[in-house]
Amino acid sequence: MPLPPIEERTFTAAFARALATRPDEIAQIDRHGSYTFAQAFARATRFSGGLAKLGVGRQEPVALLMDNSLDAVHVWFGVSLGANIEVPVNSAYKGRFLSHVLDDSGAKVLVVDDAYLERVAAVAEELTALKTIVVRGRAVGSAPPAALARFTVVPFSELEVAAPLAPAPVSHSDLMALMYTSGTTGVSKGVMVPHAHAYTYASREDQAQPQPGDRLLVTLPIFHLAGQWYGVYQALIHQLRCVLEPSFSVSRFWDIVREQGITYTTMLGAMSELLQQQPARADDADNPLRLAVMAPLASDAAGFKKRFGLELAAVYGMSEIGCVLNGPPETVIGGEAGLPRPGYELRLVNVEGKDAAVGEVGELWVRPEHPSTVMAGYHNLPEKTAETLRDGWVHTGDAFRVDAEGRWFFTDRMKDALRRRGENVSSFEVERVINEFPTVFESAVVAAPSAVGEDEIKAVIVPREGQTVDPLQLTHFLVERLPYFMVPRYLEMASELPKTPTHKVHKHLLRDRGVGPDTWDREAAGIVLRRGS
Repeated sequence: MPLPPIEERTFTAAFARALATRPDEIAQIDRHGSYTFAQAFARATRFSGGLAKLGVGRQEPVALLMDNSLDAVHVWFGVSLGANIEVPVNSAYKGRFLSHVLDDSGAKVLVVDDAYLERVAAVAEELTALKTIVVRGRAVGSAPPAALARFTVVPFSELEVAAPLAPAPVSHSDLMALMYTSGTTGVSKGVMVPHAHAYTYASREDQAQPQPGDRLLVTLPIFHLAGQWYGVYQALIHQLRCVLEPSFSVSRFWDIVREQGITYTTMLGAMSELLQQQPARADDADNPLRLAVMAPLASDAAGFKKRFGLELAAVYGMSEIGCVLNGPPETVIGGEAGLPRPGYELRLVNVEGKDAAVGEVGELWVRPEHPSTVMAGYHNLPEKTAETLRDGWVHTGDAFRVDAEGRWFFTDRMKDALRRRGENVSSFEVERVINEFPTVFESAVVAAPSAVGEDEIKAVIVPREGQTVDPLQLTHFLVERLPYFMVPRYLEMASELPKTPTHKVHKHLLRDRGVGPDTWDREAAGIVLRRGS
């Protein structure tokens, strides 16, 4: 069935539909309790009233620096029902990352878990917009840090007991959130998200999954769109029971699935790798989980499905464009990102600016049927907005290829692609094969200087805990699985990869590091590969 008309793709409309059909059914559960749809709505409207009492007006931002909890969920609900603008802040942010988001967003009110209050205090002198701090979880009578003396600091309980405020009228084009994307080379950009954009990303009403009665597990952080929109918000739209965990736990994941009767979840590819690395158990497939949506798919998708007795579906999306690709579970194949979703026109544009041929790599451009189903722009960055949004097309910066059946395959970020011996090389695809090696946990592939022009390929590798990676054995493994020109010349072992607070690899740091004394050189070891190798 199609999604609702664009005018009805708002958070308020989604909640109204749930209240009209399932007010007394359990909507959300965390480790501290549960709420029906009606109870969650009543609580959210009190938070709306509390924020209004603090002076937050229509279409004004409210920053949330909170871990996964139903308190955080319901405050976000209150922000959205009040036609305010949510600014979810990554709980790993500190220092300039934190001060930039708070200042750039212009939020006058911050709701923060007590565990992060010292981080706010540490950047207090840099904050120009913030006026009021609402603290959740602080012991009664505890004084806030002295550095916060110039702010109004109030306890979370003041929001909880406020008089309820009826939902404010809201349009599909009104802003629902500022979602800050982590920059690997610069400061984070605030993506301006209209209500229809968030709704369309979250909804699967045009898909066969999820199904009525599903129980949805959220282990991803709700300051990210995958946890918040594809998790909690999707459950609200589809009127499903949402089970919220503080975080992903390898050791507890299957216990939670069984205890809560979970049938549907979303996970990152790295989570599937961690689950696959656990010792096999006789009851691995004895669980209620029917479908896991993954981005990217597990490196051994077929093996994961068989071992755990479930189906997988591919998905691809970005804060800027929403979810534009889906992989139906009944036809999914390893490595794919999915098929185009209705409501968006997709183009794959090669380096000459022409539509890429089948199998040719190009940049993904997206043009929505409705402008409010993609970002309205980057907050306070008109030049960057003009660079990304051109003639109605969002230039994603992501490289894909399309096969003869119309399946889309992510190959790289355009800026991370390499060129070696006249051949284009996808760092993403090389990493996928490296990560299949039994003792590799994760890897990052970057360009290294070459004496003969173009690039040499360097892989920085993190071994699995308690394991080692033999460069010679890994190279022979790769020679059997990769074209000769894609086999890295240089291998370097590391205890971890440098990452942004949102876990994107700082590849520019790895490139800048170049080839050092601890870098293993395949050619120096006597392995020179040529066509036919």
